[in-house]
Amino acid sequence: MQASLIAAQTPAQPESTESDTIAGRLVDTKGAPVPGAAVLLFGSDSTYVDAVASNLEGRFEIRSALRPYRLQVQHLAYELCEIESDRPDLGDIVLAESQVSIDAVVVEGERPVVRVEQGRLNYDLGQLTRNQTVNNAYEALTRLPGVSEQDGALSLAGASSVTVILNGRPSTMTSEQLAALLRSTPVERVEKAEVMYSAPPQYHVRGAAINLVMRRSHDAAFSGEVHGNYTDRYFANWELGGNFVISSPKWSADVMYTALRGKSKTCYDLLSRHTLDGRQYDISQEESITGEGWSHQLRAAVEYAPRERGRLSAAYTASFSPDGSGISRSQGNYVGSLSQKVSDKSLHNVALRYTSDFGLDIGADYTHYVDPERSTLTNDYADGSATAFDVVSGQRIDRLNVTVDEDHTFDSGWNLTAGASFGMSLSHDWQHYTVLEGNPVTADTDSRLDEYTGNLYAGFGRQFGRTGFSLSLAGEYYRLGDYENWSLYPQASFSWVHSDKHIVQLNFSSDKRYPSYWEMQGAVSYIDGYSEIHGTSGLRPSRNYEAQAIYIYRQKYIFVLFWNEMPDYFVQAAWQSSDRLALIYQSLNWNTNRQWGVNAVVPFRIGRWLDSRLTVTGLRMRQRCDNFHDMSFDRAKWVAVVRLNNTFRLCRKPDLALEVNGFFQSAAIQGTYDINPLGSVDAALKWTFDKGRASLSLRCSDILETGSPLTRIRYGGQWLDMGSQRYSRTTTVYFSYRFGGYREKKHKEVDTSRFGH
Repeated sequence: MQASLIAAQTPAQPESTESDTIAGRLVDTKGAPVPGAAVLLFGSDSTYVDAVASNLEGRFEIRSALRPYRLQVQHLAYELCEIESDRPDLGDIVLAESQVSIDAVVVEGERPVVRVEQGRLNYDLGQLTRNQTVNNAYEALTRLPGVSEQDGALSLAGASSVTVILNGRPSTMTSEQLAALLRSTPVERVEKAEVMYSAPPQYHVRGAAINLVMRRSHDAAFSGEVHGNYTDRYFANWELGGNFVISSPKWSADVMYTALRGKSKTCYDLLSRHTLDGRQYDISQEESITGEGWSHQLRAAVEYAPRERGRLSAAYTASFSPDGSGISRSQGNYVGSLSQKVSDKSLHNVALRYTSDFGLDIGADYTHYVDPERSTLTNDYADGSATAFDVVSGQRIDRLNVTVDEDHTFDSGWNLTAGASFGMSLSHDWQHYTVLEGNPVTADTDSRLDEYTGNLYAGFGRQFGRTGFSLSLAGEYYRLGDYENWSLYPQASFSWVHSDKHIVQLNFSSDKRYPSYWEMQGAVSYIDGYSEIHGTSGLRPSRNYEAQAIYIYRQKYIFVLFWNEMPDYFVQAAWQSSDRLALIYQSLNWNTNRQWGVNAVVPFRIGRWLDSRLTVTGLRMRQRCDNFHDMSFDRAKWVAVVRLNNTFRLCRKPDLALEVNGFFQSAAIQGTYDINPLGSVDAALKWTFDKGRASLSLRCSDILETGSPLTRIRYGGQWLDMGSQRYSRTTTVYFSYRFGGYREKKHKEVDTSRFGH
């Protein structure tokens, strides 16, 4: 278990300019494309750099700024071809047919799982997920070594948090929106995934990041994908969507739309022995929360990108949930509560970006988000009293971000990066109460937060044969109301490729994590007549320092030693009030949250029918807070996490694959919480047909309904049990069909990670 493990929104390498790629098209002497040829890239000193395979159109593209370079093209049916050049586009490369006839030759081998390039761990997602029950790019992400998903959030073993970015661009969507987008993207659209434990500053993201590099086409084409799925988790949910792209050698346009009709049910059991004025109150409550509504996501984008003349793009992204409604019922020996809520949430984002052919990158985006809500809460207490009130609440956010970056590689091999960013966010939160019965504790709030962030950075790096490094330093100015802060963020990465069998990488990074806008307000909202959620005025950002030492054996066995130190760490935690019968959930700054440990990824195969991967993490947690309400804590715990993924190839005709996965986590802590051991078992069956264009899958997650955490508090006079093991089993039927080769473009998303209540 890693702290604050969220799929966030962070960059990794800026999107490649034409001068940062090497592209071409392989054809035979008759002009027909040559697919499946291996294209190997070497430096002028014959140092191996990277390799790709030509696609069905004979095209290949290698992301590298290396100049000059040497290419080697290999194919069993053609003569070996070697090219030395410094051009980014080689045009058509004619391969001569081999004069030696080879009959019935079968070559079996195992491709490397991971390659190291300029401090990045590069994975071929297509190869990594071959024959697995993976329907889309998001599911493929969870198959990366060390990457896992829990409660809808992605985590990377050895990192305090991880951010997913697309083509080197920072995401501005919430993790839920980004996940929805990636779930509609076929894994074939992903050229490779780059994992960085210490992302360079030109991506305006710090710490760990996963960069998905999407395949690009300069051909005239129309393509797309349609999909639909049915999900059963107590209630039925339906989703339909499509992605469509039209492209030409100089420009392209894409449209994405998804509609979801969803309904959810969550139940929580709570047992509280609340001590007040020397008397203990045994409070038992059972809460059932139901929510439903439509959700729509729309994106339209256009890009003009003539070869070797830069790239200009514009995009509009929108998200609508126009009729959201929810009902929460709480029954118990203390209070019976009924809460009803309606909302109308919407988001609009406009983004512009220009990337020159000489390394200059300029971007700007504007986001408008609004979430008005109306709710009613009635409480009938066991002593015969009652309260009731209406609440009109909401949040409005306007945010502007501007970035300017320059990335230049000199003839000597040194790489220099420099840039700046400016962000401005205006947030307005309000809550207005109308008391209908009794005398509940209420307070109207109407607050505004003006937040400004400025950032300057510079960095350099170089590759010396099998050794490479990068260093950078970013300076940041942050102002929120009367609070001002200056910070420095160092970053360093070192890689040593001793041989194909032994690779070592060392990383260090620093970062800050900011609370959501609502958490920084002093407002109070009510779950029921006993449980409340409090904002915290003056809540500070948390700092984060982390380091990793990575050893890769035979390009597939991965071992990581890691250390994370998070001063001023904050997380929402429960506390039984000492002056009234109220359970208060609130985010407070702790002194520190420290984790250190080791992670091991061990893949193995049995013939052609079983492909497995074992991931084991052992870590030591220490958490300290000297001012946690009216108490303090200083706690430590050893934690073990084990994951085993298994894919069985049942048959090739029809193409059927079965997947069975297991997960276990030992007991853990979070502040005053004790988290019981938990685990889960998932299974999936996938059928691929119509020459790979169509797929149908059936997946059942958390079959035993043991994957939800059960927590308890037995600390400092606090006594609380809470959790749920109901309605977590999820069954999903997914169908997708691709046409026209499917060349969906990827894009920058809208960041709403700090929006919402």
